[in-house]
Amino acid sequence: MTASGNPASSHDSRRLSGVHEGAAAPILEALPDHIAVLDPTGTIVAVNRAWRRFAAANGWHDPTCGVGTSYFAVCERAKDSHASDAARAIRDVLTGQTRERAVRYPCLTGEGPGPWFEMHVARPAGGGGAIVTHRPAGCLGDVEERLAEALAELGRLKERLEAENQLSHELSRAEEFEDLVGESAAMRRMFQRVERVARTDVTVMLLGETGTGKELVARAIHARSARRGRALVRVDCAALPATLIESELFGHEKGAFTGALERKLGRFELANGGSIFLDEIGDLAPEVQAKLLRVLQEGEFERVGSTSALRTDVRVIAATNRDLRGAIESGSFRPDLYYRLMVFPIELPPLRQRREDIPFLVSYFVTKHQRRMGRAIARVPTSLLDAFGAYPWPGNVRELENLVERALVVSTDGVLRIEDPLPDGFRDVWHSPSERLDDVERDHIRRVLARCGGRVKGPGNAACRLGLKPSTLRSRMKKLGIVRSEAVS
Repeated sequence: MTASGNPASSHDSRRLSGVHEGAAAPILEALPDHIAVLDPTGTIVAVNRAWRRFAAANGWHDPTCGVGTSYFAVCERAKDSHASDAARAIRDVLTGQTRERAVRYPCLTGEGPGPWFEMHVARPAGGGGAIVTHRPAGCLGDVEERLAEALAELGRLKERLEAENQLSHELSRAEEFEDLVGESAAMRRMFQRVERVARTDVTVMLLGETGTGKELVARAIHARSARRGRALVRVDCAALPATLIESELFGHEKGAFTGALERKLGRFELANGGSIFLDEIGDLAPEVQAKLLRVLQEGEFERVGSTSALRTDVRVIAATNRDLRGAIESGSFRPDLYYRLMVFPIELPPLRQRREDIPFLVSYFVTKHQRRMGRAIARVPTSLLDAFGAYPWPGNVRELENLVERALVVSTDGVLRIEDPLPDGFRDVWHSPSERLDDVERDHIRRVLARCGGRVKGPGNAACRLGLKPSTLRSRMKKLGIVRSEAVS
């Protein structure tokens, strides 16, 4: 219903239930019907091109065409039963008594009654306020349906953005191979396979023990792919209970099950256009495996509680530390899913098979963590590196990083040290007597210094007890990496 009126002073406040006018403007401008957006008080906060043209043609001389004007005030000035019906419809929608309402009325212009129109008032999905749509009463078009679809799409985009923001800590990082450290032949072979597959869109299966860096490889593949501008969404299939994993992957509708208080987008929907990393996929429940197979084969899935199929364009990177062939034989893993996932397998070598990379990894982890922990490590003793090289590392690179962090806590003098408590296997390696002459000499000098309170020279002190000149002892200490903080001369 249109009529001339003066704009309110607050007409520059243009926000409708958290959806800014700028987000809806392209949709509103494209529709041929006269559309006005009302805030929760009934004030017009936005109109489209068709509204402005209609208002100008019917005597609305104010250049705002009603923006900033109360729609209730317009209805009151009209002073007829049709205007009262229109005001009641708007009030019912704004107060939440109904989600939508339609009324018919003759358009009132400065020259009297005009053509009959149908006014449709609807509450936008997920927000307050109202959308008012006018069209000729005899129009048989599907404008309402198209407007509803456009608003629903706007709601979906808003919902997806909010969900992606919640998952920001799981999205891909910009690094490529920065966190993948190693120069061994096994690592070079793995790097080559990553380079070859990254720029394709094929499914990748990462095979390796716990702690070998499967998530880092998944990030490297995504970062080097054409999808790097979109999200890499991670799902830990082992961490989620069977009752929730389907909802987590594919989403659910409101009321689909107890506790489903609102619609939720699944990880496949959020990853659309990007990549999804399915970690520990060997732990996926059999009933969910069938639905995952459908996504891989057809690119389709359904939210829990829905019968409508949704399409997604996602690059799948899966990982497991399990023997999937054994799982197939035991009946816990589908063979057809296995072959769909094994398009391009990449094996990550365990740390015990690339021991030559350990010094590089130790240096990398020291550099990565020392500033955060307030340390400045200048030297890693050879004896410690030898122990690292002898240990079998059942936890692989993750265990090594944890042990380096633990060592940094007690290393306050510029030398990386390690103290009890230690993993059982590592304790055996670390405390076993060394056969290297330098190690024996280093340990002996340190023990003598400890008995002498760290004093190098003087009667009965370290140099005297060792039968050396103080200058010779200091030279030996420097060669063996015994720093000045360990001695008081």
